[in-house]
Amino acid sequence: MQLLKRIASLLSIALLLTGCSSMGTGVTIGDKEIKSSEIQKSVDEILEARKKVDTTQMQLVVGAELLRNQAQFVIISNLLDKIAADNKIVVSEAEVSARRADVVAQVGGEASLPNALVGSSLAASNLDAYLRILIVSEKLNAAVVSSGIPVEQAGEAVTKIVVANAKKLGIKVNPKYGKWNPDSASIEIGDVTGGAVTPLK
Repeated sequence: MQLLKRIASLLSIALLLTGCSSMGTGVTIGDKEIKSSEIQKSVDEILEARKKVDTTQMQLVVGAELLRNQAQFVIISNLLDKIAADNKIVVSEAEVSARRADVVAQVGGEASLPNALVGSSLAASNLDAYLRILIVSEKLNAAVVSSGIPVEQAGEAVTKIVVANAKKLGIKVNPKYGKWNPDSASIEIGDVTGGAVTPLK
């Protein structure tokens, strides 16, 4: 029975990380639809990058968690782009390039960057988008502080802005990534098989 459970577990992970998981809509943010295949590209890129570095000392997310993280990344990236546009927050290419240079220096140089990206489960092609998220978040934080909100409460205020915008736009998530929680603007663990696979007892 334990063997059957392990096989079922392995099969469910295999289904998540193969072509079956790249069909149809992945997430919908307002009227913008992101295909599962787009999210899968990031997953595939991360898995391929892991083959090229030493991961023995890394605690890496795998399976359903990796899929969920990449879907969450897409949602937050798009949400912050919308919030930035609505609040006239501009992030220049020069700012992104400067932040990238800072990150490269922090990790020990360009040669160490692949290891750092793998350790963070971040696809190299998403690095600029990630840096943009950081910069927009910092500018939002500065804006709420300028509006009179105490510095120690700024992070919470930014989170409320993100949650409010997510609710306003409306977020839909394919069940294979998990269940969308509108109160935290995050994807939580759900039935990734949509009920197609029931646990063995």
